[in-house]
Amino acid sequence: MKPVKVNPIEGVLQFLGSGMAGPKEWITDKVGDITVDTSLPSDTYIWETGIERLSIEGKWVIVEQYPNKKKAQEGHSKWVILMKENPGFPLKDIDMWSLDT
Repeated sequence: MKPVKVNPIEGVLQFLGSGMAGPKEWITDKVGDITVDTSLPSDTYIWETGIERLSIEGKWVIVEQYPNKKKAQEGHSKWVILMKENPGFPLKDIDMWSLDT
């Protein structure tokens, strides 16, 4: 799925309008110091997978978005396997907020 770009101002307004709630649904797995988290966040309502590698980036990298929960579960499993087999795999943020100029 091609990343869906989100206007940062609209995202913040949606997040605040949701009562600053976290994701509605999520799946999380740990692989050593790596966290693979797939969720349906309240600011975009688009399923996404984020990976946090404390020893490499030290921050969350959003790596993929999905059109539905089934695809999100499949994508999540793919990323967990990849992080187990190749924890140093180079991650690219999808830059859904269009902040990477």
